[in-house]
Amino acid sequence: MCFERSVGPVLLLASLLALFTTVAGCDRGRVPRAQRLPSVDHFAPIAAPRTPRHASYKISAALDPATHVVTATQTLTWKNYGQSPVQTLPFHLYLNGFKNESSLFMRSSRGRHRSSRATENWGTIDVLSIRLNDETEVRALARYVGPDETVLEVPLPTPLGAGETIEIKMRFVAKLPEIFARTGYRGDFHMVAQWFPKIGVRVGVPGAETWACEPFHVSAEFFADFGTYEVDLTVPDAYVVAATGVLVAAERDSKRGVRTLRYRAEDVHDFAWMADPYMVKISGTAKLAASTVEVRVWYRPEQHRFAKRHLAAAIGTVETMSELFLPYPWPVLTIIDPPMDAVDGAGGMEYPTLVTTAGDSVYSRPGIRIPEMVTVHEVGHQWFQGMLASNEAAEAWLDEGVNQWSNGVVMERLYGQPGSVMDWMDLQAGLYEVTRASLDYPSSIPSPIATAAHAFVDNEAYGTASYQQTMLALRTLEGVVGKAKLLSAMKHYAQTWAFRHPTGRDFFAAISEHVGQDLSGFFHSVFHQLGGPELSVRSMSCRAAHEPRGIFGDGASRKVVTESSAPATGAYQCSVIVQNTGPLQLAVDIEVGFEDGTRERWNETQIGAWKELTFARSSPIAEVVIDPDDKVMMADPLPLRRRSLGDPRASYRSGARLGFWAQELMRVVGP
Repeated sequence: MCFERSVGPVLLLASLLALFTTVAGCDRGRVPRAQRLPSVDHFAPIAAPRTPRHASYKISAALDPATHVVTATQTLTWKNYGQSPVQTLPFHLYLNGFKNESSLFMRSSRGRHRSSRATENWGTIDVLSIRLNDETEVRALARYVGPDETVLEVPLPTPLGAGETIEIKMRFVAKLPEIFARTGYRGDFHMVAQWFPKIGVRVGVPGAETWACEPFHVSAEFFADFGTYEVDLTVPDAYVVAATGVLVAAERDSKRGVRTLRYRAEDVHDFAWMADPYMVKISGTAKLAASTVEVRVWYRPEQHRFAKRHLAAAIGTVETMSELFLPYPWPVLTIIDPPMDAVDGAGGMEYPTLVTTAGDSVYSRPGIRIPEMVTVHEVGHQWFQGMLASNEAAEAWLDEGVNQWSNGVVMERLYGQPGSVMDWMDLQAGLYEVTRASLDYPSSIPSPIATAAHAFVDNEAYGTASYQQTMLALRTLEGVVGKAKLLSAMKHYAQTWAFRHPTGRDFFAAISEHVGQDLSGFFHSVFHQLGGPELSVRSMSCRAAHEPRGIFGDGASRKVVTESSAPATGAYQCSVIVQNTGPLQLAVDIEVGFEDGTRERWNETQIGAWKELTFARSSPIAEVVIDPDDKVMMADPLPLRRRSLGDPRASYRSGARLGFWAQELMRVVGP
């Protein structure tokens, strides 16, 4: 998903440029016209379920685009897969997070998300009826739990035993907010996400399970069980629809001027859809080892040149991630490129088989791959969230950060090094370098990476820890165990835990087991403690080498050695002190450059809290570089290099430019 920070006048200029394209993307003056009924998909059915399908939904919904209201019924078939009886069923009502300024979401976000603000066009979801197996109406017995109305708890007349199944029928009305925080409308465009009552997940020790169904917080994304979704969507006949899953039926009611489209999705844990009268589509094919995937991009016509870039990036990501980790399991992937005036609220979010992208702008020229990076990030979530389905509210790093790390690998494979993200004019940088340029280092965040999303001091701290620090921690782990070995371990983790809701503990165990190395110390220091490696060059010095001078001996044997009797030899006696004031201790490479152009390296040096290197050379020191190959990506790069002479301003200017692009990237792929 998608992080913003102020970068002053440069960001203001970028915002003005973005405003130019926003105005160009508006739909003023256009009249929606009837669309041709789409052809249904004809993909081969899957051979067998990939998941137990504990939570399956049948939904029938109708959108009124004039009022931005979805009227719907749903039937949930849910199985108690735990070993203890269930007495209540909690449901997420995410849209009530946009109901008023007193909701937890609005209080924790202060009414802002990325660079958009909530308006007074509020969002709500009203559950009108709840009926159980025997048609017993229990809506009057249901109650909101928590600080607001985003979790509705339904009591059961009798406990549901282990292994038993229940059917819950609901009628509800969802009022979409003006586009904000992943869902809503802007003009005729409707992004309908987190829009239906969604049951929580049973977690914990068998026999003592509890519900994971947290109130909606700005930093907490989503967690749900796998199942099948059969969804009928009725929209005006002038609207096109893109949705999770495959289209299995389409019919038109000319008298009412509407169309109804039926979608089916298997082994997924969410369902989202888009409706708009102006969107068009381009498609391509991702070729996997044993199958193909149809990749579709929906976009407004004025964004066609960006749609082609998104399509190429999506196809490349599906092919690369399938090779690296495990094959993409669904027959179709849909990318929605929102209109420019809706992108801040709707762009940059992931759902099973469907993502929204972003990055279209006059300053996203070829070589400035912000659009590609957003698409790579969101499509990557089909693995690290779509298939792995970890608990984002409890362990956001396990999908956001792991996914961000994989994005760097994919970008390098698709676009090469060193300019996988930025290869424009005199700037070349990959995702790791761009991220590092904007990073708040571990010591600046008052909570460890492995902190529940709602417990971070603010959304910026959450994003820095969950996305950037996790990504660079895994990049640092590459330096510890080797890139090929870590990639192999990640493949082992993905294939072992796909469709199984892994936890951080499962991740640590899978990586350590496959690497064949006890990494518990690394994982504990990086994920459960504050701070990281705080490396710096404390001092560097050289003096002309000569025999020792001074007074030596006593009495008659006393000898005075002066400069004239112990002249300089022409060599230099040098000292370098490096230090690590952080809690994570790592062996690092140290490289020393001399004024005569020669260089010398001390590899895999254990420095502890500090380490002094002393040596004699024929030339004085020009610079000292800790970690010259950027293996310890968690470390702040500025203190790692120290020069005796030279003007650092060019490096600062380059770093500032990279920092700007890093901010722009995190604005659309951050929380």
